Amino acid sequence: MEITLTIDGKQIPFRKSGATMLSYKRQTGREFFSDLSAFLGCVKRDNEGKIIMTADGVPDVDMEKFDIEYMYDMLHVMAKAADKSISPDVLEWLDTFEDFDVIGNFCKLLPMLSAEMKVDEKN
Repeated sequence: MEITLTIDGKQIPFRKSGATMLSYKRQTGREFFSDLSAFLGCVKRDNEGKIIMTADGVPDVDMEKFDIEYMYDMLHVMAKAADKSISPDVLEWLDTFEDFDVIGNFCKLLPMLSAEMKVDEKN
C-alpha cells in the first residue's frame, strides 16, 4: 500500500509492505507493533473513549509519555521503502525538509499503519 503526502511542498511517497516491520526492526532495533501501540496508548481520549482532536485536526497526544522519535523512524522506513534514493540516515533525510509536521504526517498514515493491527476473525 502506498500513500503520497505533500511535505514542505514536495510529494513524498510512503510505502507499507510485508517487509515494513522487519525493516523497522533492522533500522531501529525496536519492534514496530510495540512502538505503534505506545503511540496509540498516548492518544488522549474523552470520557466516552473518543479521540480528542487538536485545532489542527490531528489526535491530541500526551507527548510526555511518548518518544516522538518513533514517529520519525516509522515515517523514514516507509519513505525509504517507496524511494530507494532516500538516505539510510533519518537525520540526513529530515534535513532535506525546511518544515516537517511529524505528528500531522504520521496521523495521515495511521490508518495504513493500524491496518496491520486488525485481527482477521475468519482465520
